[in-house]
Amino acid sequence: MRIFIICILLSISAGSSAYAQRVSKAEWISAMKTALPAYFCQDAQYFRECFTVDIIECENVASSVTRLCLNELESKIPETLNQPNDGRVWGTKIGMCAGTTYETTLIKKRISSDKCNNISNWQ
Repeated sequence: MRIFIICILLSISAGSSAYAQRVSKAEWISAMKTALPAYFCQDAQYFRECFTVDIIECENVASSVTRLCLNELESKIPETLNQPNDGRVWGTKIGMCAGTTYETTLIKKRISSDKCNNISNWQ
């Protein structure tokens, strides 16, 4: 599936510092609620390029699926995340869930083209 681009989110969820940091689950979840939809809906991203959606619809759906996935996995996320490692692990899980749910939600709006159908364009 085309969800491999979510791995790029790891840099967002892991923070920019090269040093390990501890972050509360609440802080991390709060950051993911805005970072993930913003990332999904950037120009030239799969979720904008391969679906007939404008920025508003993309952000609405991405925000909704991000909330759903965070709610679904929240009880499994540790109370304190050791960054960047825990951010990578949980960012990938939330990103995979949100990306899959976004695609399922908007499947009727998905564009079938050489670019969109070639997974290597989105890794």
